[in-house]
Parts: sequence; structure tokens; C-alpha cells
Amino acid sequence: MAPGGSRSAAWCLSSLLFLVLVLPKPVVAQDPFFTQFTLSESYFNPALTGYRGALSVMGKYKTQWHLREDIGFRTASLALEESLPCSPFDYGLHLGVDREGEGLLTTTDAGARGAGTVAWEMGRSIHNLRFGISLQWSAKRVDYSRLVFSDQLDAKYGTVDVNGVRNPTSFVPFNDGRSLWFFTPAVGFSHRILLDRQQFRSPTIHYGMAMHNAFTFGDRRQTGNVESILDLDTRIPQRFHAFFSTEFVAYSDGRTFLGLRPLVAWQQQGPISYCEVGNRFSLNRNMAVGLHYHFNPHGTGTDRYNSNWFSLQAEFGTIVQRTRRLEFGLCYAGNVTGVRNHFGPIIEVSMAVHFASSPTCSGLGLQDEVPYGDGVRCPTSSITTGRSKMYESIWYK
Repeated sequence: MAPGGSRSAAWCLSSLLFLVLVLPKPVVAQDPFFTQFTLSESYFNPALTGYRGALSVMGKYKTQWHLREDIGFRTASLALEESLPCSPFDYGLHLGVDREGEGLLTTTDAGARGAGTVAWEMGRSIHNLRFGISLQWSAKRVDYSRLVFSDQLDAKYGTVDVNGVRNPTSFVPFNDGRSLWFFTPAVGFSHRILLDRQQFRSPTIHYGMAMHNAFTFGDRRQTGNVESILDLDTRIPQRFHAFFSTEFVAYSDGRTFLGLRPLVAWQQQGPISYCEVGNRFSLNRNMAVGLHYHFNPHGTGTDRYNSNWFSLQAEFGTIVQRTRRLEFGLCYAGNVTGVRNHFGPIIEVSMAVHFASSPTCSGLGLQDEVPYGDGVRCPTSSITTGRSKMYESIWYK
């Protein structure tokens, strides 16, 4: 367990979720988290699975809470998503690993996501309502061999005996320090609106909400959400996420434009809350930068009890041979209050490869080309519209 000073450190990164948090109340476990909403939208809300309009392979890696030579948190994920132009449904597969304290605590997540779309027109606006579900299983493991128990301590020699041999402990971990695989499903929805389909620079509105660890079938093995490593009846709390963003073009000249995408995101899990406010500036289809402020909206006392931080994101993308798009994202976040002098920054790297095809639709003998490029009227507010879907316009040049 962390020392008492970790209380303020925990509030510092109440950003989304934490694995283990020690408070003057029962211990509450939190989910692993990422800082960037962009390039990991379906991680926050399963309704956004496949909304980019491509077959996508995406990877992310994040480091945080490093203290000089000590290693803090390291989180990685790999996801595959396919948007199906022949169907109102999209799907995805994902795998994630989070390691805390040089591997002392490891959390592994794996599962599948799916989303369905309903689209309609209302006057001159186009609406795209998506519903999603994530069927995910998680497991945790503590490396007890790297911990020291009280019965291992010798008054003279410390953790070893007179011969330098490590003292044994009578503690016997359950299941070799591993939890059972537990069920961590999520459900969500999103609503995207193109306000005026007759205007090339029409603004868009996008909002949604998701609930993680949403339900359980009651059984503690595989179909329940009991996460305890010690085989106790400790259930992981539900996590709620909501976001609201709008996008409009402040300036355009041919294929050069300045697009603005303000974002407000909120998250709550147990006693931990988090809010993010910022803006993303699209300089063209191949480059964007973002600046966001992250804080705990329900903090007590002064800022010294919480660590708020700014994050700076840079995104780059390019189309290769008209059928593939490469994307790269980098996020740097630094504390501005609380424990800013004790812990290093958060660094997050994202990479993605998108393919303008759908193997599933092709295998069914149906249309397999995602609408993109020439011939598709693409408003500069980054929306591509199909018969039943509204895609993020990653193919527009």
C-alpha cells in the first residue's frame, strides 16, 4: 500500500481512474486510464466503435507518476475496429495492460465492442444516433515476491537473516496473487448532428454518455465484477463518462482551414471525479494541436489537496496511396498544483493505421469501400455522411 502522502497524489491524477487508491475510508479500485480522448474514443464510449469509417489498427502507450529513478504507471492498449459500410453495425476487439510500480500491480483487460447506428434527417440537419456495448473481462495480479511483510523483519538484519538469506513469510496469497477474471462491460450512446447539410462549413454537435462496469450476472467467476485479489467480495465500482463537443470552421481557403473543436468531458468512479475542458485546433487534415485543462470539480479545501494539470496534444496524419491513412499522436501533461514538484509528467503516444476497405462486407459480397476521397461531398467540419452513418472524415484531402 502507498504511504499516507499518496492521498494528495491520488487526487492529483483523479483524471479518469486509478488502480489502487488509499483513503481514510474503504479502499476503492479504479480502472486504468488514458489522457487523450482523441484516437481512443471507443475506450471511453463503446458507441464510438468504428465511427472513423475504416478498418483501423490502433495502439497507445502511456507513462505517468515517475519519480526520479522509480517507475510509476505504464499503460498500453491495442485495438482493431472495422466500420461496415454494408451494415448499420460496427465492431472492434481490444487488449489492454496496466502496470503500476515496476510491475507490482498488473491489470489486464480484453474484450469486444460493437455499435449500431440510426440516422435521420430533420429539416436541413442530419442526425446520427449510435448505441454501443463493450463485453470486456479483466484480471489483476500482485507480485507478492516484491513486497515485505512484518513477519519477515529482523530487528538486527532487516529482511534477511545472518547469512543474508531473505526471511520467509507465513502469508500465502490466494491463487498465486491473481484475481479471477471478472466481467467489466460497458454501454453507451452518442448523438452527432450536422446542423445544415446544405452548408459546406456547417457546424456539428457531438455528445454522449457511457457507463462502465455497467452490469453483472451475479456469479463471481467470469460473469461477475468481483475484482478482489484476496478472494473477497470486492466489486469494482461503476464508472460514468460523458462528453460534449462542437466543431466549426473559423477560416478556410481551399484545402487549408482552421477548425475548432471545443471539448468538455466528465468522469466519475466511486469517490473519484474528473473534468476536462479544452480545444482542438485543426490546421488541415494532416495536423492538429490541442490544449486541455484537467481538474477535480469536487475538490475540498484549496488546490494543495488536488493536482490539476494542463495537457498539450499534437496529432499528425497522412494518406498513403489513397487507401491507407497513418496517424500519430503525442500528449504531454504536466501538473500545475498539488504534487507538481514530486512527480514527472504524463506522456502518451498513439499510433493508428486505417484501411479504406471492409473485409467483412467484401467477404459477404457486398459493398466494401468506405466512402471517402473524390466524389464525396465532405464539409470542412470533418463529417462524411453515408446512407445510414456519419463518419469522421479521415479520408478527405
